[in-house]
Amino acid sequence: MKTTFKITSLIMLVACLVSTKTYAQNGLTDDLSITSSVLQKGLSPSLNLSEYKAYPSLRIEKEETPVTVSSYKTRWDRRYDIDKYYPRRGTSNFVNVYLGLNNWLEDGDLPNSDKLYSLIPINSWYLGVNFDNVTNVLGPLYLDWGIGASLMDYAFENTRVEVIKQPDGIAFQERADITGRKSKINVGYLNVHFVPTISFGRYRDFRVGFGVYGGYRILSNTKMKFDDANGDKQKEKQNDSLHLNSFKYGFRAMVGWDFFDMFFNYDLTEFFDEDVNAPRLTPVTFGIVF
Repeated sequence: MKTTFKITSLIMLVACLVSTKTYAQNGLTDDLSITSSVLQKGLSPSLNLSEYKAYPSLRIEKEETPVTVSSYKTRWDRRYDIDKYYPRRGTSNFVNVYLGLNNWLEDGDLPNSDKLYSLIPINSWYLGVNFDNVTNVLGPLYLDWGIGASLMDYAFENTRVEVIKQPDGIAFQERADITGRKSKINVGYLNVHFVPTISFGRYRDFRVGFGVYGGYRILSNTKMKFDDANGDKQKEKQNDSLHLNSFKYGFRAMVGWDFFDMFFNYDLTEFFDEDVNAPRLTPVTFGIVF
């Protein structure tokens, strides 16, 4: 009787062990299947996958080769969050710095160098700070929009040029009594922009956009640095509206890859008021976004 009881107990113990092992193997197979399907979907690393079921890590040790099985949350490499700037849905907010170069067109062309108002682009800086937003509209279509402020320098190629405001216009005069070092016009604006953008690629890391922008002038002045007839360094600054347009608007084009973006602004308004005697100049700007 005792022998029969022992044999029965041993059989039941073996059956329990086999059942537990089979259940564990089946569970591991299911976990691997679900994890593999998540990884093979081709989704962006930055996509929120919280709706997927996460499994605890399991480490299986063999004699020499360790094999690690883990859930997507522990295996996903987020070091290359390529679509951080352009989210898969919703709106993201950023503070961006715009750095570029200015010039202006006269009748669609750059002014000749013999014109007193021709510029040195390398010294004509554009500096802007924007509070930018990127909103996913539908699929790869986004709206890049925001507000900010910009300071624009227009440095004249002829450093002896003086800008003179007259009652009915603006005059550019070359001073023969000085040795010029720098002459420029500074203008500051408050700006808004709306740029529809298409984002391409598996991680939406390449994008192009075309839209509009506008600005309101908040400051303007002229600055001159020169040596006088005695060789002494001098500075002159004149704060004035200079018959500049109070408002400006135009087209903006943008192109970007990964975290690098470039922009191009083309004003549809003239630099000076249309009803004054002044050159018909249209500003243009191109640069990069940080």
